[in-house]
Amino acid sequence: MDTKPQHSVPVPRLYKEASKILRRYENKEGAIKTLVYKGKYKNFGRIYGLLCKTVENSAAIKAALVESSLYTNEPKFDPYLAQVLTAEMLGKGLLGDCKPILTLLKYEGKIRSFAGSNFSRHSSHVMKDNCPRYVRVNTLKTSLSNVQYQLDNNGWSLQEYDPTQVTYSDFLKFIQELGESTYLRDYHVDELLIFPPKTPFWDNFLYTNNDIILQDKASCLPVLVSGIKPGSNVIDACAAPGNKTSYIAAAINNTGHVVAIEKDLERYQTLQRLVVERRATCVTTLNQDFTRLPLDKYSQVEFIFVDPSCSSSGVNLHNDEVPEERIRSLACFQAHLLRHALSFPSVQEVIYSTCSVYVQENEEVVQNALKEFQDQFELEDLSEKLSGWKHFGNESFVFGRRCLRTRTDVDKCHGFFVAKFVRISKICNRLTSVNKIDKKRKQQKSFKNLEIVSGNSKNLESKLSEVVTCAKKKQKVKR
Repeated sequence: MDTKPQHSVPVPRLYKEASKILRRYENKEGAIKTLVYKGKYKNFGRIYGLLCKTVENSAAIKAALVESSLYTNEPKFDPYLAQVLTAEMLGKGLLGDCKPILTLLKYEGKIRSFAGSNFSRHSSHVMKDNCPRYVRVNTLKTSLSNVQYQLDNNGWSLQEYDPTQVTYSDFLKFIQELGESTYLRDYHVDELLIFPPKTPFWDNFLYTNNDIILQDKASCLPVLVSGIKPGSNVIDACAAPGNKTSYIAAAINNTGHVVAIEKDLERYQTLQRLVVERRATCVTTLNQDFTRLPLDKYSQVEFIFVDPSCSSSGVNLHNDEVPEERIRSLACFQAHLLRHALSFPSVQEVIYSTCSVYVQENEEVVQNALKEFQDQFELEDLSEKLSGWKHFGNESFVFGRRCLRTRTDVDKCHGFFVAKFVRISKICNRLTSVNKIDKKRKQQKSFKNLEIVSGNSKNLESKLSEVVTCAKKKQKVKR
């Protein structure tokens, strides 16, 4: 018989870490996503989902806890832990027998009666405008077919649908009706799987082993439209937490070099850990300000990804109106990063992206960069890059159609913006290289013929002298 006292049973680490992050969030120390990736809990998706559900229902939870007299009767109960546990209790349900959980369960009836219909079980981070969840298969560790095989063996089943024949409303109805053990393939990007919003897939061992990575389809687009290939020399300018970095490494199959840069120390440490866990062996991480990176030291870089901090208006949990002053400040910072990226002497492509819907952070930043670097770079037409894509940049800008945007209500992903700068001299450089090679081959052929005629080095020297002398005589005659 287990006689272990209740107070000695530890609080599950998930709830303990979530309560610490909630405290920091309410003290305005950072956004939820940033704080989650800075934390020690490795299952980012699980803790992020719980925190978002807690924050979104904050008013209902706090009111219910006060009305239930929990704080009056249990004055030592940590209020942040109480909020997290309440969100879990009203959502998935609490599991465990530590003292805080057993104490809270005594008030469950009162809390439920006060929270009532004000509590939303499904967080908008999971289903913002009814978006599905996406995961990317980490091809550095496994393959799409292997992931599907493992899912099949664990009781999951693949549901087929034709995206060209299904309207958006039909699609939403379809994914909402899927059970917790079903999933969809995304046929636009082969390495992505779509899971229905209600599926707690992150608890699956595949996720904890980094075989699959929680990553929205929109944030995969910069790598998808780039021209990187095995052997490429790449810089990821704003790399943390590392989803894009590991995707770049997978795209070049770890056969090149990626420099991943992050200025913030805590975010950098997360980046370091994820790069190792996801087996991105071609990546070198730097805890440094990208704008201070010396151009001459990285003169061989060919591709740079710039995905700077932004208003996150495309994924904003609360749909808050971002102050105009904040947007202007961000746009200035973004333009500074983009200018530095375009200044690298050998860079052939710079892919600029944000999860913002504002033109100030997107088209206006691109427009200013084009004005400054108009003799060196132009925008690649991304409307020709992704066949069947429906949404592009603001057409009030001359280059608008060349940029790519996502619309949540149609593209079934977060709001996103992508622009791809390509060096104008790229084609010219190729032609110059070809001409140099042809010239070199002709010279080699001439010397080879002379060597054949001469038969030895002395004769070769005399023949070369004769050729030079003959050439000089002809020049004199012409004069």
